[in-house]
Amino acid sequence: MRAGFAGIDLQKTPLGTRIVLKTSRPGLVIGKGGKRIQEITDLLNEKFDMDMLQIEVEEVKKPDLDAQIMAERLAYSLDRGRHYRRAGYYILRKVMDAGARGVEIIISGKITSQRARTQIFRAGTMSKSGQIAQEGVDKGVAQCIQKSGVLGIIVKIMKSDVKFGDDVKIKKDLLEKAQKEAEARKKKTEAEKVMEKEYEITEEEGVLSEEDAALLDEVDMDDVSEMSVDSDSKNETKNNS
Repeated sequence: MRAGFAGIDLQKTPLGTRIVLKTSRPGLVIGKGGKRIQEITDLLNEKFDMDMLQIEVEEVKKPDLDAQIMAERLAYSLDRGRHYRRAGYYILRKVMDAGARGVEIIISGKITSQRARTQIFRAGTMSKSGQIAQEGVDKGVAQCIQKSGVLGIIVKIMKSDVKFGDDVKIKKDLLEKAQKEAEARKKKTEAEKVMEKEYEITEEEGVLSEEDAALLDEVDMDDVSEMSVDSDSKNETKNNS
């Protein structure tokens, strides 16, 4: 449990059997000078009589997102006497802080009394059926032996890279480009409207104010007629010349 066991890969080849151990702490599995890994190799050869056995240790890059490792950690915490609620919420926060989309932890057995029950901790989004539940949810199982009995632990983690059918992804670069083009077209349209705008002329009936009436009374109509006649005669003289 301390090594963070995440599972094995077994491959049979013409040259022998190859076993890959996945763990979050390879140093504990290998041991000082490879002592522990040699003990594991000798034990497997003794029990299963494997020829040309090769054991490799692979480190899990993100142990907090591996369901089996987190189940083993929870079992280890409960085995050391930690309260199930505190241990469950600790693992829950640990998984969600690592970037998981959702997590579900199930602890079943005689948790606090002589009667067995099931305690479930949930956070985020968890798919229960369909292809997403089969391919996008990682599951881990562990057991914890206590005085009251055996506790079963199941940890389900929905990966962060799971794609749902209704997911919408906005391409920000294309959106910004479209917004700039729309703003440029808007500015061009407003400029054209200003240049093409015609002044409106309105006509309506009204009453002269006292000041306007006084200005009109000061104008001598005879002077106006003489000015217009003189200007017309001058224009005719220029045209004839």
